[in-house]
Amino acid sequence: MEQSAQSNEMTAFGVKDETKNGKLKVLDNYPFTGSHASHIGAIQSSLAYYDIEVSASSVFGLTGHAFLMVVDSGMSNPNVGLPEENFFLLANNLGVRIDGVSRIVTADELLALQAKAWDCIRSALDNGQPAFAKELDLGNETSIIYAYGKNGYFKRSWHAGDGHEGYDDEIPWTMLGRNYCPCSECRHKPLKPSTDLYLGMHMDGAFLSYHWVSGINERKDTRHALREALEFTLQFNSQKKYTWGKGTFFTGTDAYDVWIDSVRTAAIHGFYMGYFVDVWQESRHHAAQFLREMQAAIPELQMELGEAAATYAAISAVYRRLNDLFPWMQPREPIADPFRRKDVISLLTEAKELEKIAYGQLEKISARL
Repeated sequence: MEQSAQSNEMTAFGVKDETKNGKLKVLDNYPFTGSHASHIGAIQSSLAYYDIEVSASSVFGLTGHAFLMVVDSGMSNPNVGLPEENFFLLANNLGVRIDGVSRIVTADELLALQAKAWDCIRSALDNGQPAFAKELDLGNETSIIYAYGKNGYFKRSWHAGDGHEGYDDEIPWTMLGRNYCPCSECRHKPLKPSTDLYLGMHMDGAFLSYHWVSGINERKDTRHALREALEFTLQFNSQKKYTWGKGTFFTGTDAYDVWIDSVRTAAIHGFYMGYFVDVWQESRHHAAQFLREMQAAIPELQMELGEAAATYAAISAVYRRLNDLFPWMQPREPIADPFRRKDVISLLTEAKELEKIAYGQLEKISARL
């Protein structure tokens, strides 16, 4: 798709032409939310762009992420291998439609698919539709794409401000799937895969995940949306184990067993311990708040929702204690202190037992919807 260097016409809602800093099309009112689950944050950003008022907790709850539990066998890949396409499909219940591509590709097909993504994302922004992508600038993270230039994308993500000078530079379209952050800190590091669970080193392929969002001006009724979210989450957590890419992942309480064992054997690094804690504490916090919100929306289930909210609040409190032990950011080395590991095992075991109670409560709620 050919693109002119500059247009004098407003092409769609929220889009403006701009030549400053090489930007040819720019979407206004499209902020980065700062969620640890940045793929859910991208949904929040898209809802904000369309002026759809939905609480952050409802986004986490009605996509099912608030109740999910997933870890990889190596305990080193947070935000990887999650059922993101299911989250995006459930976002239809919030008033947006999310289209796009999410697949592991080989080196032979990568360039052609990057070119297709380049066309699709420019077309979306031209039509006033927000876009986002994973593995664009930060490994294992989703960044929002608010503009494009002659040669690539402009994004918003965790890297911005002081210490990340150059963060708003253009990212070449051939870097999609390469986690190419343009900031000064990252450009002094060698370009390398964020994980070996995709296809290995960069010459072997990449994970391409890019999406664009349309407003659909309708939302499912609350009961229907909640039922779909709970049915998805309960089913996903119950599978216990699955493979994705070159990795093996564990769900539900089985995920806690893997996590606890990695602490017991001093296999998990402190960096990933803190990372996983941040991701799942955020979700459990929103689970509790979301269920409280649902008490007003579905008064006939007020008691059941309140009990589940109390359980998730207790789980969130356990995670806050874990966060106190592993505040961001921790060293990329094993947790050597045996007493610290003992405390972690105790807390994770407490969280696991509370999760068992919570799953039972969610099953009862789902059966009554």
